[in-house]
Amino acid sequence: MTRESTFSFWRTALGLLLGLALGGALGTAYLVHELWQRLPSVDHLATYEHARPLRIYARDGTLLAEYGEERREVVPIEQIPLRMRQALLAIEDTSFYEHPGVDFKGIARAAVSNLLTGRTGQGASTITMQVARAFFLSREKTYSRKLMEVLLAHKLERNYSKDRILELYMNQVYLGERAYGFAAAASVYFDKTLDELTLAEAAMLAGLPKAPSAYNPVANRERAVQRQRHILQRMNALGMIDAATLQAALDEPLNLRADSRSIEPAAAYAVERVRQQMVERFGDETYTLGLDVTTTLDWPAQQAAAEALRQGLIDAQAARGFEGPEARVPLGDAAPDARATQAAVRTALRPYPDSGALRAAWVQRASASDGVDVLLRDGTAVHLPPQALPDSARAQMQAKTPDRRAIGPGAIVRVVQEPGRGWRLSQLPRMQGALVSIDVASGEVVSMVGGFDYTLNRFDHATQAQRQPGSTFKPFVWSAALDKGYFPGTLVDDSPREVTPAARGQRAWSPKNYGERYEGFISLRRALARSKNMVAVNLMEAAGVSHVHNFIGRFGFDPDLNPARLPLALGAGATTPLGLAQAYGVFASGGEWTPTTLIREVRTRDGDVLFAAPSAPERVRVLEPRNAYLMDSLLRDVVRTGTARRAMALGRADTAGKTGTSNDSRDVWFAGYSSGLVSVVWAGYDAPRSLGRATGGTLALPIWMQYMKVALQERQPTEWPMPEDLVSYGDDLVYRELVGQPCANDGRPYTRGPFECGATVAAPPGPGLWRFGPR
Repeated sequence: MTRESTFSFWRTALGLLLGLALGGALGTAYLVHELWQRLPSVDHLATYEHARPLRIYARDGTLLAEYGEERREVVPIEQIPLRMRQALLAIEDTSFYEHPGVDFKGIARAAVSNLLTGRTGQGASTITMQVARAFFLSREKTYSRKLMEVLLAHKLERNYSKDRILELYMNQVYLGERAYGFAAAASVYFDKTLDELTLAEAAMLAGLPKAPSAYNPVANRERAVQRQRHILQRMNALGMIDAATLQAALDEPLNLRADSRSIEPAAAYAVERVRQQMVERFGDETYTLGLDVTTTLDWPAQQAAAEALRQGLIDAQAARGFEGPEARVPLGDAAPDARATQAAVRTALRPYPDSGALRAAWVQRASASDGVDVLLRDGTAVHLPPQALPDSARAQMQAKTPDRRAIGPGAIVRVVQEPGRGWRLSQLPRMQGALVSIDVASGEVVSMVGGFDYTLNRFDHATQAQRQPGSTFKPFVWSAALDKGYFPGTLVDDSPREVTPAARGQRAWSPKNYGERYEGFISLRRALARSKNMVAVNLMEAAGVSHVHNFIGRFGFDPDLNPARLPLALGAGATTPLGLAQAYGVFASGGEWTPTTLIREVRTRDGDVLFAAPSAPERVRVLEPRNAYLMDSLLRDVVRTGTARRAMALGRADTAGKTGTSNDSRDVWFAGYSSGLVSVVWAGYDAPRSLGRATGGTLALPIWMQYMKVALQERQPTEWPMPEDLVSYGDDLVYRELVGQPCANDGRPYTRGPFECGATVAAPPGPGLWRFGPR
């Protein structure tokens, strides 16, 4: 090839290369121009508002629950501690405050790595680029998306300050456990605010943005600690912290929040009811509007209610004896003397969540003489010596015990650590319960527990369970009889009898007293205190079945669930614990029915009030004051001399209430009030069956008392002035207008009039507070 031809070749080749380069540059410029024109507006980020969850609080401001797809707390950049910002920048974007939004050297380095490996794993994204991706782009790793990310980053840097971009990032980035932003993560992982974080904790959170699952300290503690240490060393290398501070942070133990739940277990049933009411009002926006709901719940009382109910049901179950393991999961190939791996333990116990102090455990070895070895969910090995096992459990470790009841290797059981006693074998109660407590004056729900454990059974027994009220219904029969002209001193026969078909409208019925103890003719006061079934039936028949049925509607009872038949006198109808509490509130308030409320206020996070409960509820008088006064007197006697004598231990003279045990002990109750607080406790099985020898006095009343000891601490006893139209006669009270009227003997063989014909009635001893006899 001649010199001229060689020169011509290279000139052509150079021209071609220059043309290609120019064309490529023009093409790239055109592409960038077109992409720039299609970039979304970033103006809205100036006033961008994150989706804010629904939060529910107790009346004292205690956070009870947070609902929403995101856990988030937006914090201005100036309120984010310097150590938190430094830890993040040390690992995510060291030159954030120097570069123009894009680290071109990093991008080039990542591009070369991706070309050499054939993958698109390297990103080299700055914090600005991550903000662009989070707000405007998908997370797919393609070159076109990366170019859009670069352009958007440049646009963001032109429109916003570095601090604003960093603020957006630190409030938006996902950090695991549904936490968006570092403030939410500080709460979720450490139960702290940002300014309370230590340097070690800040470094731990700073390691999460890259891979929230991989570096989650809850799920992958070891990997999370390794990344935390790397971040601390980076901060030292960059001059952010000195060697002494580094060493102190490296030596600090990692103390994670014990439970990152978003709902307080003690209030789970109540806040779920609040959540439902919010959804009914605000629809799908409930979880994004940033609503703060203040409930009427008193947090110490709510905790006491949950604890009293749980412990009462656990004790009741223990009294029935150990009923066997919950399930059985074979140990697999593990050697007889070897512990199962932690992964195997988590798999075995996954279907059996812990319930408060009752920890699920997997039995590894079991012997009546040596005890039981179990593993907890976190791998902790626990030895239960023979004395830590109930007698009924040791009996189930014999060879003759059926497999379904035997405690042996592979059994799933419950253990509890008791102060001073160590670990002991326990069990979940098979029965359920509910406790409702209402302030009489305001109608506010002070506490409400709808079951043993919301995570195990979400059916709200406090508001949804329609159960037979048993003898707690008797006071409403007595009140209806007072309205008809009977009085506490009226004598009613307490003898066995058969109620004929004509009297009932159905087949013959032979009601019986508890224990089949009878006293002949006794006063209505004594009969209620002793909870006499025969007197209740006879009194309802005397007052009129239709009259009683119509009368109970005043208390809010559903007539369809409480049919007009004589068994209604013994509580054969149905009501919820909440409904029964409202009904007893009529006696506690002097005769007024008050609507209940669970919500005091709803406001936005910006402070706008959307709802505020009225300061004074719309009360409805449903009983004459004198009727309510007499019923209060009768119910106090139930506590003072009757089936609820245990309640005298509260030491409050105004305590009143009634035990209740339905047919065959399928439902047990105590409904009562003191010092302006009416509370109801119920216990029973979801599928009604006998509770054995349990009664309202032995099962429900102790729970009620344990709760009331706490709930009444700040309350003063209440007294009602005796109405002027009540006067004393003999050992009791009658209505004044009946003085001198014909005797009220109705002629029935099992009732006698309240006083003899022609009797004289004494005047009351003066106005004001007046208590007759043993109130």
